[in-house]
Amino acid sequence: MKKFPYFTTFAVTLSVLLCISIGYFISTCIVSTNLFQLTKKVESAQTSFYALSIYTSDNEDDLIAVKKDFQKQNCAGYIYHSDKFYLIASVYKNANDAELVKNNLSVNGYNAEVVKVDIPAFYLEGNFSSQEEEILRLALNCKDKIFENLYDISISLDTQIISETEAKLKVNETYSNFVTAKNNFETIFKSNRLNDIEKLRSEFERVEEILENLTKENLEEGQTYSSLIKITYCKILLDEIN
Repeated sequence: MKKFPYFTTFAVTLSVLLCISIGYFISTCIVSTNLFQLTKKVESAQTSFYALSIYTSDNEDDLIAVKKDFQKQNCAGYIYHSDKFYLIASVYKNANDAELVKNNLSVNGYNAEVVKVDIPAFYLEGNFSSQEEEILRLALNCKDKIFENLYDISISLDTQIISETEAKLKVNETYSNFVTAKNNFETIFKSNRLNDIEKLRSEFERVEEILENLTKENLEEGQTYSSLIKITYCKILLDEIN
């Protein structure tokens, strides 16, 4: 029986090591360059809100004339237009909540109406890293989060669970959290000029301006702070589709 030559053994061993090295090199290149990475879709689903109207007209001037009276009563006084002009008292995420308040107002003689408002879906596709995907999800859900925070603050203020000073502190916290999300977005996507990223960037600028107005307490004549909170989240949700 022939002995296996030392040279052949060496050659086989070298070949195995070479294959392992090449495989490691290729896998490293794939990971580092995101080669063959699947395209990810980051999206915000279509959502619906329920705006409670307390006055309607075919003429916007009619609503402008009376909105200050309602703002003195903690209503948003936001003018929304679709088939006609609506004076919005507040916005709700749950239809039952809106209907409950509508019924209470009807008992007091108001001709209230619930208007369903659909917010269209928005999505981005790309080879996003896990960090980029997380930042984008936060950006896409930013308006919903702000609405939930401001809505809770206004309800707590109206029911005297918190004082106006406490409400202002909570508003400042909401604004601070938003600015952090906006800055994180800019840090990650500063050099990205894709159309969809630019849309998000513009939306951040719009929302920041509206929120900043709330933190500065720019009240209209006779308007309550609760009214200012409500018209703020109305503008954030509805201005773009109004």
